[in-house]
Amino acid sequence: MAHYLDYGLQGRAAIITGAGTGIGEACAIELAKGGANVALFGRRTGPIEKVREECLKHSVDAMALSVDISDKDAVNEGVKKVLERFGNIDILVNNAGVESPYKPGEVPFDSYFDNMEPDEYLEFFRIHTLGHYLMNLAVIPTMQKNHYGRIVNITSITASTGAYSSPAYTASKAGANTQTIAFAKKYGKDNIIVNGIMPGMIDTPMKTSSPPEEFEMVARMSTLGRVGDPIDVARVVLFFAQENLFVTGQTLIVSG
Repeated sequence: MAHYLDYGLQGRAAIITGAGTGIGEACAIELAKGGANVALFGRRTGPIEKVREECLKHSVDAMALSVDISDKDAVNEGVKKVLERFGNIDILVNNAGVESPYKPGEVPFDSYFDNMEPDEYLEFFRIHTLGHYLMNLAVIPTMQKNHYGRIVNITSITASTGAYSSPAYTASKAGANTQTIAFAKKYGKDNIIVNGIMPGMIDTPMKTSSPPEEFEMVARMSTLGRVGDPIDVARVVLFFAQENLFVTGQTLIVSG
């Protein structure tokens, strides 16, 4: 049977942001399969409710909450509801993200690159960097109380390559990477382990606007000869969420 190793997830409580589709959905389901109770955060209730139903096939409990992770009050209220339901929070997967929008026929480094309005630029930082920050601060007190926590920040390989259509996208992802190190250093003494994942191109609903040539190009460049699937990232999340781990402040490229 493919389900795999005992990572010590049974009875743990996990929050997954951006849990309605793609990588977040895969992470939630895999954590539920491992025995964790999962709280699904997303802006739209419909998708996270569907994922919650799937998680309940594997886990004792699952809840879905509409939360804007760039809003401090919304984050704190959401975390409060999770604590009321589960009693504690052991695992946080910071996955929520936004893509640079392509227009028909547009390719990376096209017109969108240097035509961003300031508010549009800052939106990437509100989600990718501030969102991680607010979520971390909201869950860390209960992790400190229990002297246990696992935080996994999902960013992007473009944080190190810069090869994408928006400087705001790549810069905000790079900021999230360095923030991972900062949180790992500060809270390691509390047995709160903080790591990150930089996925390459993953075939998710977010990529529906990407031209087929982009998928073909990435597959040719990949050593393993394909574009990634959400489950490829979720399996690494399980590794970083495990109970017995002597690794922190690291960000792993998952690109094949």
